[in-house]
Amino acid sequence: MKTNISPLQAARSSYEPRLPKVLARKVSKVRLKLGKATQSIADQAEIRQLFPKTYGQPEVSFLKGEGTVSFKKPMKVALVLSGGQAPGGHNVVAGLFDGLKKLNPKNSLRGYLGGPSGLLENKSIEMPDKLLKDYRNTGGFDIIGSGRTKLETEEQFQTVAKNLKAAGITA
Repeated sequence: MKTNISPLQAARSSYEPRLPKVLARKVSKVRLKLGKATQSIADQAEIRQLFPKTYGQPEVSFLKGEGTVSFKKPMKVALVLSGGQAPGGHNVVAGLFDGLKKLNPKNSLRGYLGGPSGLLENKSIEMPDKLLKDYRNTGGFDIIGSGRTKLETEEQFQTVAKNLKAAGITA
């Protein structure tokens, strides 16, 4: 895609972020340890009511040891970015891709274009390594874009579910 790149762009593209040692292991050699339940500093009852499915989840630590989850069955993962641009956005996408491929080389990542509206309009692209190569270490969310469309109605959620199911998305 990019033919004329500057020395700075070349240096950026060759950078490889370092993972913590425990996460650089094979997934089967990483175990999760659940810690104490989390809570907000203030307004616990109100926040619990706003986020009933996620409030109070435990802290999670990644430790050396035998993992308990099998990733033998390939996953087809959907990715959507929402809100404004953010530094390092492309590396988040590339990191997700790399992690999925490390779990199982047959896993795939599909990016929904333009944020949540891409889910509604069923606009997406497959994210192969060849495409990601040009975006690693470049900052923003240009690869699939982002958006501020809000998914709020039951009809919208049904449309998104139908689109994801038709695309064979499993995660």
